[in-house]
Amino acid sequence: MYNNQGNHTITGKELSYLADALKNEDLLAKLCVQGAVNCESPSLAQTLSQLSQERLHSASILINTLQQQSGMTH
Repeated sequence: MYNNQGNHTITGKELSYLADALKNEDLLAKLCVQGAVNCESPSLAQTLSQLSQERLHSASILINTLQQQSGMTH
C-alpha cells in the first residue's frame, strides 16, 4: 500500500507480524537471561548473556526502523 507521496505504508497484517516479532525477541531475551542466571557453566552463562543482548539490540533496531518509517520519535 502506498500513501500520497508514493511511500510504502505498513498494512495491518505487517504491523501484526512486526508486533509478533518484537514479542518473540523480548521472550528470547528473557529466556536467555533466565538461562544465564540458572546456568552452572560460566562460559554458557556468558554466551546466553550475549545472546540476550543481541536479541534486545535486534528489537531496538526494529523499533527504530518503524519509527523512522512512520516519522515518529520517542
